[in-house]
Amino acid sequence: MILKKRLIMIGCCIAFVILLILTYSFYKEKRMYEQYLTMNVRQELVDLKSAIINNDSLFNRILENDKITNEMVEDGEQASQLYYNFTDMIQIINKYNLMNLSFSQEANWLVKPAALFTDGLGPDDIMPLTLHRMGMTFVRLDITSYPVTAELKARIEEYQQLNERWLNIVGDFESKETNEKEWPQILNDLEQETRNYFQENNVNFVDDDVWREALNPRYER
Repeated sequence: MILKKRLIMIGCCIAFVILLILTYSFYKEKRMYEQYLTMNVRQELVDLKSAIINNDSLFNRILENDKITNEMVEDGEQASQLYYNFTDMIQIINKYNLMNLSFSQEANWLVKPAALFTDGLGPDDIMPLTLHRMGMTFVRLDITSYPVTAELKARIEEYQQLNERWLNIVGDFESKETNEKEWPQILNDLEQETRNYFQENNVNFVDDDVWREALNPRYER
């Protein structure tokens, strides 16, 4: 009987030690996520803001001059910059959308969870696809200058209007500082404003020809 009790006690102790190890390992994993956020989110949100601000400048220059340049001028290679800005934005948004979903599901396990989590982000988001379609307008424009036709100008004006809405959310570097704990709400606001834009302009994002197919001057005849 005594031996049996001792074995039970030893078993309980071993189980307790294993539970402590597993709990500590899980805690360490979550702390690594939080440290990653602290170190990386702020810079990547700054990169997202920089892309939106730069897009605004590039759109203004293109519409003023009625041409898209791809040479080293004041704005640099406009077509290439716009395409890479959109690509970078897609990567950042997809990355943090996925992270937001993961953290929202396991928020109770985080030591210091981000202040805001939203369930409004997911696989049905239209902003990444919107950015992809916008980027296709400027991809592989490999000659010095492309004239902006009336149709293309109207399209770029739409891009500019949508980009201005994003700019109102992220702000410029002087008027608004981005806090890394705000990233879930920022992503949600960007997505919601994108949806609002299409709804207010009565555009069916999925079926509308203007947004379904990229208007790229490289393929115009």
